[in-house]
Amino acid sequence: MFTRTYTGLRKLCSRLGRDSEGSVVSTFALSLVPMVGLVGAAVDYSAANNARTSLQVSLDAALLAGAKDGTTSWTDTALNTFNANLNPKTATNIHPAFQLTSTRAYTGTVTATVPSNFLGVLGVSSIAVRVTGTATVPPSTGAYYCVMALNRTAQSALQLTGNASITINAPKCVIQVNSSSGRAVDMNGNTRIQSVENCFVGGIVTVGNSTISPAPNATCKPIPDPFANYPRPAVGACDFTNYQLSGNKTVTLQPGVYCGGMNFSGPVKVTFAPGLYVVKDGIISESGGTFTGNGVSFFLTGYNTSLQLSGQADWHLIAPANGPLPGFAIFLDPDGPSGLAGTTSSLSGQAELYFEGIVYLPKQEVTVSGTASAFAPSPYTSYIGDTLRFVGNGDLVINNDTSLTALPLPTSLMVQTGGRPILTQ
Repeated sequence: MFTRTYTGLRKLCSRLGRDSEGSVVSTFALSLVPMVGLVGAAVDYSAANNARTSLQVSLDAALLAGAKDGTTSWTDTALNTFNANLNPKTATNIHPAFQLTSTRAYTGTVTATVPSNFLGVLGVSSIAVRVTGTATVPPSTGAYYCVMALNRTAQSALQLTGNASITINAPKCVIQVNSSSGRAVDMNGNTRIQSVENCFVGGIVTVGNSTISPAPNATCKPIPDPFANYPRPAVGACDFTNYQLSGNKTVTLQPGVYCGGMNFSGPVKVTFAPGLYVVKDGIISESGGTFTGNGVSFFLTGYNTSLQLSGQADWHLIAPANGPLPGFAIFLDPDGPSGLAGTTSSLSGQAELYFEGIVYLPKQEVTVSGTASAFAPSPYTSYIGDTLRFVGNGDLVINNDTSLTALPLPTSLMVQTGGRPILTQ
């Protein structure tokens, strides 16, 4: 009896081993491979997630510190704060990067890799990790920058000289001069500055009947270029090349790409139709005439690009409220221009120099002058340049009151000093 039972059991086991459908051991062994893979992946991805969380905490702290700093050194402050708070966990190859956006938001990105322990058997040696963040400083006072000299070391970065009077009326305006020179601001003659705040990093020298109110803020720090990362308009093929107009002529010009600049001479009468005028590789110059335009922006880019307005003409330009450069009357590409002629711009008016909107000429020495008491100021103009000179032999008046214009005020011009930074992403 026992012998028959034993023999039958051996035959049954032998048949089970030969039958693949009944091989429980083989099936279970094969099932362990994906199960172990899934468990290993969970472990590796958990480590990557922990590293990602830690990097995000460090980045958020860095952005808040950088936004609170708000100066031209904000990226250094952000990087130092990031490194001080960094707990990399298992992350390696950590690379933080910071950038100021066109709306003056403080953004950051961190990339890193987390080595895998289990996924390596599947050919995955590491997991890429990336975190981003954004901090902003909501304006708290309603003040904005209406005059900015961006150069950080120049003597006379802001210079006012007048035999009659130069007046800056700016009920909500902050005048910002980044230069740390002991003579960063130079006022000579019958010049006057009246604004909400005069933020001069360096010193001021006054001669003659010059007055300034309020007194310069002694704690000011340099502010980064608010439009360094502003979106530039696309530049297409040339619509006009070396455009010239002279004599007693009346024309209406159309928007487009003007390669080689624009040259006007004589008593011309020019109306600029609404739109964007791209001036590439050349100068806008004139020796007289009358120039008007409503809803007009000039984008200057390329080699030897600048403005050379002689002082013998009348200009009356109003920037557009929308389009590629809303609120800008003149926008110089901050990545250029190149060439000697591209280092300076001059805006002069004998009877009228009327620019309603922002005149943005970074990396250039900008001279603004008026030579007649009939000078008619616009309700709102902001001048931004590397250095600025305001020269008047008549009554030069610069107004900055956004309540008197329909043009939009870019967020990046709003004063953030004293505001509380917040994370928005």
